[in-house]
Amino acid sequence: MKDTNQHNEPVTNKMFDKNTTNKTWKTTAIVAIVLVVLLSAVGVYGYLQIKKLNKQVQDQKAQITELSDTKKNLEDAASAAASAATTAAASAVTNAVTNAGFVEVKELGFKLPVGDDLKDLQYFVNDKTVFFSTKTLMSSAWGADSSDPGKYCSPGVLPLGAITRFGTAADAGPTQQKALSGFVLGYAPPQANCSNNSATTTLQNKQKASLLKAFESAQKI
Repeated sequence: MKDTNQHNEPVTNKMFDKNTTNKTWKTTAIVAIVLVVLLSAVGVYGYLQIKKLNKQVQDQKAQITELSDTKKNLEDAASAAASAATTAAASAVTNAVTNAGFVEVKELGFKLPVGDDLKDLQYFVNDKTVFFSTKTLMSSAWGADSSDPGKYCSPGVLPLGAITRFGTAADAGPTQQKALSGFVLGYAPPQANCSNNSATTTLQNKQKASLLKAFESAQKI
């Protein structure tokens, strides 16, 4: 009688090897699929993150552009306001000397007699104070100090001093005073030279003395 076990054993081994191989391939395939899915997921995630970052960059660029436009608009507005203020100040300055040789400060109710050295006198009024300068003095300072717009000897920097209207002598305090009917004028001299140019400073001092003399002879209008 033949031994059937000897013939069946190789078949069983072959089947076992085949099954093992199939399982290995299946496992490999599954692992490969999982890897592909993971890599795809990573790729998609990375793409989405890059897209998100790109959008953030674009948004930031848009914000920078908006801020830049806003800054320019503000600068333009400031420039326009400064120009308007300059124009308004120029309009407020009055060519003060009348044909009769007086400076009439009608806003404060008085006039000053002036000579030839103040024939181009100008002023502007702020509240109850009037500030003086002359075209000659401003032109002199402009030519000498064109790099310093704060030293053009315009009325606002008090190159010839200022006169304030007060109700009483006590209100005027320690300023040099001129009493008129119903009020008192107080004169405040300039605190410094309005130019570094010696010729301009000489002219300033001469015209300041002339204005002070006129102040001492002030009249009510």
